[in-house]
Amino acid sequence: MMTRTLIAGAILLLGSVGAQAQTGLTSEMTRVIGALNLREVVIHPDNWGPDITATLPGGARIELDFHRRGSPLEEIESAQNQPFPATEIAALVPEAVRTNPNYPSDGTFEKVEFDPRGIELEGKDGDGRDFEAEFALDGRLLDFESD
Repeated sequence: MMTRTLIAGAILLLGSVGAQAQTGLTSEMTRVIGALNLREVVIHPDNWGPDITATLPGGARIELDFHRRGSPLEEIESAQNQPFPATEIAALVPEAVRTNPNYPSDGTFEKVEFDPRGIELEGKDGDGRDFEAEFALDGRLLDFESD
């Protein structure tokens, strides 16, 4: 009986390790999932880079696009037309950007794009006005358009 239990446990352990390897989960993906406290995470590997669909703690569904090798994170986009609060992704926005007076910390985002030079945001500010903004990583506002 003890031998069967040990064998069953070993099979379960190997199965879970194999499942993680099959998903293509990278350390960057693991970092982002943890930083945003994501739930209901589904990984979609493809030829252009792995994608993740997940739920933020507040309930909004998002899609995350990663570079071809699974690192770095390139984009977060709302899923199912559910904009997500700026506060729910703050852990991924550089502090210099978050402290810029033009950063809509009370707004909602539909799309956030990350690149080595900066971050682009699309959404609604705290007053409900549509906006698009681009910030350098050092927090400088590079472009801002609002309705």
